[in-house]
Amino acid sequence: MLKNYLLVTLRSLRHQPGYAAINVLGLSVGLACSFFVLLWVSQQMQVDGFHEKGDRIYRVMRATPTDTWMTAPYPLAAAMEEELPEVVRTVSVGWSGSRVVTSGDETFRENGRYVGPAFFEVFSFPLLVGDPATVLEDPSSVTLSASAVSRLFGAETSPEDARGRTIELDNRKDFRVSGVFADIPETSSIGGDIILPLEDFRTRNAWLDLWTDSGLIVYAELAEGTSPDAVDAKIASWIDDRIDGEPQTPFLHRYADAFLYSEFEGTEVVGGRIESVRVFIAVAIFLLLIAAINFMNLATARSGRRASEIGVRKAIGAQRHAIAGQFLLEAVLLAAIAYAVALVLVAALLPAFADLTGTGITLWTIPPSLPVAGAGIALLVGLAAGSYPAFYLSSFRPVTVLRGALRPGTGTSRLRQGLVVFQFALSTLLIVSTITVYVQMEYIQTKELGFNRENIIFTALTGGVSEQREAFQSALIGQPGIEHVTAANQNPTLVGNSTKSVEWPGKAADDNTNFGILLTDHGLVEAMGMTLAAGRTFSPTSVADTSGIVLNERAVAVMGLDDPVGAEINVWGRDLRILGVLEDFHTGPLYSPIEPTLLLLAPDQASLLMTRVQPGQTSEAVASLEATYASFDPDYPFEYQFLDEGIEAMYRSEAMTGALMRVFAIVALFVAGLGLLGLVAFTADQRRKEIGVRKVLGASVPTLVGLLTKDFMVLVMVAFALATPFAYVGMSRWLDGFAYRADLGPMPFVLAGALLLVVTLATVSALALRAAAADPVRALRPE
Repeated sequence: MLKNYLLVTLRSLRHQPGYAAINVLGLSVGLACSFFVLLWVSQQMQVDGFHEKGDRIYRVMRATPTDTWMTAPYPLAAAMEEELPEVVRTVSVGWSGSRVVTSGDETFRENGRYVGPAFFEVFSFPLLVGDPATVLEDPSSVTLSASAVSRLFGAETSPEDARGRTIELDNRKDFRVSGVFADIPETSSIGGDIILPLEDFRTRNAWLDLWTDSGLIVYAELAEGTSPDAVDAKIASWIDDRIDGEPQTPFLHRYADAFLYSEFEGTEVVGGRIESVRVFIAVAIFLLLIAAINFMNLATARSGRRASEIGVRKAIGAQRHAIAGQFLLEAVLLAAIAYAVALVLVAALLPAFADLTGTGITLWTIPPSLPVAGAGIALLVGLAAGSYPAFYLSSFRPVTVLRGALRPGTGTSRLRQGLVVFQFALSTLLIVSTITVYVQMEYIQTKELGFNRENIIFTALTGGVSEQREAFQSALIGQPGIEHVTAANQNPTLVGNSTKSVEWPGKAADDNTNFGILLTDHGLVEAMGMTLAAGRTFSPTSVADTSGIVLNERAVAVMGLDDPVGAEINVWGRDLRILGVLEDFHTGPLYSPIEPTLLLLAPDQASLLMTRVQPGQTSEAVASLEATYASFDPDYPFEYQFLDEGIEAMYRSEAMTGALMRVFAIVALFVAGLGLLGLVAFTADQRRKEIGVRKVLGASVPTLVGLLTKDFMVLVMVAFALATPFAYVGMSRWLDGFAYRADLGPMPFVLAGALLLVVTLATVSALALRAAAADPVRALRPE
């Protein structure tokens, strides 16, 4: 029986290869795209989910009236461990940073971070060599990843052989290798190849022991069965009990959730990367629905033409269940072929997808559950598509069919029309979303930021260069390609340091405004291309400028100063005179409004060199920097980054979203167009006699093309009208996530509507023109 079903199915597909090709291609492309989205979503959902104690590891956060912080005072960790029986242990973790490592005669740059001694006991980063409880006890010890061991000591060095060897870090101190850990997986938010004992950092940074400073991330491992809410209640006032100032409420946030849920209002989670995950899950569903609708539409349209076949088979004794099984098998077989083609597409395009999304996904890292889920989806689509002919057409009475009394009802036609409207509405949503994301990214790339982002090179001041900073900067002046040279303690476009210790005349007692702090050398304003709104900036000829300060316009507005230049304010207990006011410039991503910012002259604290390159002389400037750097410190590798590249990196997630949305919108249009192509061909074939009669009676080709085109154009316009309000609301909410955003005007909707009409016209009119130009005699001959 099954063999007969297969033979009939293959014969049917062979007789209508166009139908089979459209169905298979549309569904396979939809399945492949949905598979890619699910791969990315799966990878995002797995981040930090591999730790054995993951359900008991919590990050200690701080909520203030104005913001929520992911850092906590270092003494809080020790207090929790000592005073709370619910806390098994705590570990403080520093930020990842580039370290200059000297091994033998060679110098390398490796990412490393300082961590507390319980790091390997709390987190599941397996040690290949060393004891998790003691490996970080010695302040002069270091643990390396297996990859770092190969780079620093040679590929032939085993983890055991690396133990006891010595490396030098940052030209400062020798560290002995006490342990080697397996490479940290990409699904970890904590990375690095060098893990250093926090005690080494603590001996050089006395501020770490103050309750007033919060520069580390603190994690707590809770005892089994402990409620984090109970711990929150106990520690809620611990910071306020020890220091005066703005209220701060520490609370726990599950570490495994931190990657996806990172945006807070007070102590409540309000969003994060999970929003992107949800968007792409919706996109995957949309694409799958569009492809499935095509599949079902074409299956139901084609099945009506097989009424005579059903009548004959029933007349010679075929049972209803046998006919139903035949139709179901055909649909499932087509879906299976489409799924196989989809897997081939995924395998071929996976490297490009991994590169686009910045993930390390390979064929060997795909979870087995995803292909199984894909097969299940393909099976469901096949069963759904085959259900109509299987259970409706198989119920026909053979006498009615063979007499020709069976006429297609309006119900099936309306179902197909409804499905066409639905799939083009989904396509409209994707197109409008894609155009909106593109417009916002263009806005970000072209918005005036308050400085000139072009031709600025950043270079870290390290080692011998840092020790001879003034001489190094002087040596660069006048060299080929160099226009301006200055330095600061951080990137002016990503100001991370801030303070509330600012006093000014008329300040309210309850004012807790947070001010960004930028410590600079002379010439920062000129090198960055900033604009003075009033007064002047720091002068290299004025010794008194060390007691001066420069504010941005936002800071002046916060202080309510009518005539700021010459006025005095107090910062960190120092009286400073306002020298000048800068026009507002962005000190962070465009998600947030411009913060009040203060510039202080402190060249001795500068750690980042900023060089403005003369236009068109980038290669000469880089060569000058590299040669001069090598002359001051030949042991340190020279590294640099362009400012505009750093700005682009801020929005890498949005750029990836935009690129994927463009691909998916094109796919949605392609698949919907394929389905439309099949339906137009079916409609033209159904109405070939009508077209022949009209031609005989004098109807022109344009009239006939309009007759066949009109209905489909109306369906697409209805789909567009239905989808537009949903697209507007959805994209307005997405844009609201940016403090500075492009206007959501009519352009995305006009372009989406025009694109839909063009695709529909191109698809429909081509087949309609072919049908209208056909010889009417051939269409009417059977009559």
